[in-house]
Formats: sequence, C-alpha cells, structure tokens
Amino acid sequence: MVGKLGLQDQDVHILDGGNPHGIPVLLLHGCGSLAQEISFPFDNSDFRIIAPDRPGYGLSTPLAPAERGPEGQSFWLERLLASLDLPEVTIVAHSIGSAAALHLAARRPDLVRGLFLISPCCGPVPPKPLIVLRSAVAPVVGSLIRQHVIGRWPAFFLDRGLRSSSFPNPLPSHLSDLPASHVVNPITIRTMADELRAFNRDMEHLPDLPGDLPLHVLFGLADRVISPNWHIDWLCRKHPGPIVRLLEGVGHLPHHVVPGVARRMLGDLVEACAQETELPRVRSIGSQAVVEAPSRKEYMQVFRGDESPAL
Repeated sequence: MVGKLGLQDQDVHILDGGNPHGIPVLLLHGCGSLAQEISFPFDNSDFRIIAPDRPGYGLSTPLAPAERGPEGQSFWLERLLASLDLPEVTIVAHSIGSAAALHLAARRPDLVRGLFLISPCCGPVPPKPLIVLRSAVAPVVGSLIRQHVIGRWPAFFLDRGLRSSSFPNPLPSHLSDLPASHVVNPITIRTMADELRAFNRDMEHLPDLPGDLPLHVLFGLADRVISPNWHIDWLCRKHPGPIVRLLEGVGHLPHHVVPGVARRMLGDLVEACAQETELPRVRSIGSQAVVEAPSRKEYMQVFRGDESPAL
C-alpha cells in the first residue's frame, strides 16, 4: 500500500506492505535514495514493512535546514512513530539512514526493539571531495547546476550513483525501476548536502547505546563507498555486543546483491527481540561464522562469507 501521512506541516510518503498483522519493521533508506529502493529485498515479508521516504527525499517534505542532520531526523522519526500509533518497532537502516536510527535508539530506547544496520555510515568520517555535490550547492552557480544540469539528466546521475554503490557487483536489474526524477532533483540534492554537512557534528556526540539493544550489522568487505573497518570499530565503542556479518566480494548494497542474507538477518533479529535471551558469543549460520561482541582487533579475522553474490 502506498500512502501519504501528514506530520505536522509536512507530508511523508510511505510504503506499507508485507503482513499487515505482522511485527512492524521500519525501513530507512540511505543518502540519495528512497523508500522503494530499500523495500525491494523485503517484499512479501511476514512482517509489516513500513518504508517512508526520509524528509527531503522522494515525495516527502524536507525538514528545516537545521533539522536535517541525524539528530534532527531522530525527532522526526519519533513523531512519525507516534502518528503511525507504533509504540515500538524494529528498524532496518541502510548507510547514512543508520545514523538517525542510532540517535533514536540512544535517546528513546523504549521505541526501538532492535536495529539491523546495512552498510552503516555512522561514525564521524574524514572529509571527502564530493566535487559534484559541492558544486551543486555552491553559492550562485549551485542553483544553476541543480536545475539545469543534475535536474535535467536525473537518470544519468542516478545510474552513475547506483553503479558506484553496487561496485564490484553488477547493478541489480530491479533498481532500474526506480523513478529517477524522484531520486535526483534539486530538493534532494540540497537535502543530501545539508544531511552530510551535519553528519560529523551529530555523530560526535551520540551517547553510548543501551547494552541490551539487539544490534545486527551487515557489511560487504568490498564496499568502496564507506570503510567497514572504520564504522564497525566505531559501533564496537558505542555498543558492547553487536552481531556483525561481513561478506567477501560484496559492495555497498548487500541487501540487493544477497537479499536472502538480509532477510535471514532480519528474521534472526526479530526472533532475538521476541525471545529476549542472550545469544552465545559465536554461532554458526549455515556455512558462515557470525561473531558476537567482536573486539576492535578481532572482528576482521572471523567474518568471512562464502555465499556468492547472486541476485
């Protein structure tokens, strides 16, 4: 079901699918994406899948510029859950969408049953050139670039961004169905820039996460968008026991390249939340090893995937 929710003076575009009577799972897409993209791997789920376009992306109204960072978005998430009458949810978040989810979990742990973070961009990062994006928000020339260059050829820029994210894996064919003009337009470009500008500031003062928060993480070791080492190391300082799975030969879109793994990990997380029991430190899932609460030095030594990146 596709719907639009009025949230104070903002519109929120929402996809609501899966089992309407199932456990609610909220999906948060990454930078320069939208609900349709992150929903693909979780179609026909036994859970109730709720995927909003985050503010300023897709068909959702942007937040005020000062609220577009991860912390400001966590307050938006809080309002969204209240409007949906959801007292608590499991959250699946991809890339920079993970940052808002972490702020919500730290600030309102009563609202978050568990977190499943996919290729999470969460720790403060060194600055990157991002020449195209910086040019698109520069004074004077920025509006011209947004309107007459990026806005005129959204399909080209979307394809370029998706292929870069998917590398070294082939671009999954179903992502060609994304509406380019909803993903790449002057409003989303401005939103991306403001979100990235506030990112380091907001994540630097994120408090430690509750120790009893179930936290599962999926990363591709071949990710060239962000560094798995960097962000897993940071998460291990914020949370005492994340469950981390790393897959060799997979880039920044593991939920599309190996969707079966993402679905199984979500199922494991929901089951762990329901059972409310402590899991053993190391357990086997199929032919893959999964370690719990890895130290900053050991996690890269134990997570190795042997599943091929099949679509």
